[in-house]
Amino acid sequence: MSLYDELAKIGKQVKSQLPQMKNNETATVHVSVLPFIRALGYNTQDLSEVYPEYSILNMDAVDYAVLRDGEPIIFLEAKKAGENLSAKHWKQLFEYFNADKARVGILTNGVEFRFYTDSVKQNIMDEEPFLTIDVLKLDALRINVLEGFSKSRFAPEQTLREIKISNLVEKEFIQPSDDFVKHFAKQVHSGAIWQTVIQEFRPLVKRAWDDMVDQEIARRLRRHDELEKESPELLTEKKSESSTPTPLAGVPEDVFEIPVVSEYKGKRFEATLLVDDIMNWHRKPVQIRFENEIMSFVDAMMQAIHSINPDRKTGRTGLRFWRFAHPVTNEDLPIKDLCDDVQQGGPMRQQLLDQAKR
Repeated sequence: MSLYDELAKIGKQVKSQLPQMKNNETATVHVSVLPFIRALGYNTQDLSEVYPEYSILNMDAVDYAVLRDGEPIIFLEAKKAGENLSAKHWKQLFEYFNADKARVGILTNGVEFRFYTDSVKQNIMDEEPFLTIDVLKLDALRINVLEGFSKSRFAPEQTLREIKISNLVEKEFIQPSDDFVKHFAKQVHSGAIWQTVIQEFRPLVKRAWDDMVDQEIARRLRRHDELEKESPELLTEKKSESSTPTPLAGVPEDVFEIPVVSEYKGKRFEATLLVDDIMNWHRKPVQIRFENEIMSFVDAMMQAIHSINPDRKTGRTGLRFWRFAHPVTNEDLPIKDLCDDVQQGGPMRQQLLDQAKR
């Protein structure tokens, strides 16, 4: 069973037993924390590998220490499921981390697992987690990162470098920096690159990157279809070997369907957008229910366009093809605006969910 599958199983257990876990740290540890440690490949019944109530100098004991060759590599501090992780809890883990040689500190309430290290100052735990795993809202990309802290692949330095690069790329993707925009602007602009030029080129660079991502998703989906037609048994074999499920493998739980529409050559298309808790549209395709089938936003766009013009090599992007009504202003907007709002922590998704529940 893959790490993703293991964590999905834990998520189901947590979801079904959360009321009993709240305000009970022992129940939280039993249902979530120990299974999480085991999912990473560590033997919770071997005290030379996972030691409970690990004493550090003259301090109180940390809840769990994961050991390698007798030395701690991970400290884990657990709180009850109903408790919000706060600065007080962070400080407790901070003191444990700074007093010993562990490379990673984990603070958890059984639902959220926050991973810390000393990337800013050596042997001093950072204030911000470098990775957060929510077992009720799994993200395949984050699970891939988590693999670097499993027993078989424990390589914190390399994994942390990958995380930093990924975070920088994501930041540029959401809001291109001046230097990033300038890199492209100076290749097509003949004059000096003043701030006004950067502001002029910023939306062009952002749009080009959005289009590139959409086109890459469409290319991969087309390749998937080609493989299925050419050699379905090979595709099945590859799926079974994959460590994480494909983006379109099933529908997330607790999904709400938001009406979306589009028009092409005078024909109106109606569908519903599946809105869940993640909507990391540049990491996994946003899903749409179109003609009673669930598919990616790109596939839904291509199916709609090809129903009128089968030979059309679409240059459109699915995130702009499908549109929805703003829950407050009723303004007609592309679903890209919703995805961007979600990525930036905006209110639009919750407003849509509140609207759907009414």
